[in-house]
Amino acid sequence: MRMFGGFRVGSNFFYGEVRGDEVHVLAKPFWIDIAPTGEVAKLADVDVDLPVAPSKLIAVGLNYADHIAEMKRTPLGTPLIWFKAPSSLLSHNGTIEIAFPEHQTDFEVELAIVIGAEAKNVSEDRALDFVFGYTVGLDISDRDLQKTEKQFARCKSFDTYTPAGPFVCSDVDVVDLPIELKQNGEVRQKARTSQMIYSPAQIVSFASHGITLLPGDLILTGTPSGVGPIRDGDQIEARIGDWPLLRNRVRDVRR
Repeated sequence: MRMFGGFRVGSNFFYGEVRGDEVHVLAKPFWIDIAPTGEVAKLADVDVDLPVAPSKLIAVGLNYADHIAEMKRTPLGTPLIWFKAPSSLLSHNGTIEIAFPEHQTDFEVELAIVIGAEAKNVSEDRALDFVFGYTVGLDISDRDLQKTEKQFARCKSFDTYTPAGPFVCSDVDVVDLPIELKQNGEVRQKARTSQMIYSPAQIVSFASHGITLLPGDLILTGTPSGVGPIRDGDQIEARIGDWPLLRNRVRDVRR
């Protein structure tokens, strides 16, 4: 497994590859070209920033049968996709700000796909050739708005509503990995990626038909059951397999 991410030292932002306790600085975003500059920083001396800068942020819903049941929905027969605003992205250790504290706002842990090559109308059997890697994502959702609005984009696109990271993992097999979310140290969601109705290959192929996927684009693949509300002061920790965990705090934006 190789790990890549975005990093910051003061006002200086750069992409790099994590190797042990070091970050090897790259000349370009890793999904475009893995070109080391020769510079090396200590991981302990840098701040972890957003690992991706997608032109599009695509979400998939109703991709675990147990989540469909808990939401009292029925399978559609095809992946359900919508777009989230890229401005909703939040880095590891960032703070999720609840836009409407009086609303029920839920956590959802998800495997996220990072596109590595331009893809349009790709077949399922070739879809993974266009994937650079994967990361951990959260799809924070305002349920009050989701119930009253026919489209999901706004209720899931508020600033900070898509934590992702801390790193993008490549050269990994995601067919059957444990996926878990803890809220204040207690396990709330626990499943395996093998329980997804639509695999990453099926999702990439489906999304690419008629829509050009560009390098760096991010696709959230759906959440298992156990979703629940976040509250001011919460700590959320999400993990997939043995990848580094994604940690975020929660606060009411109006506080």
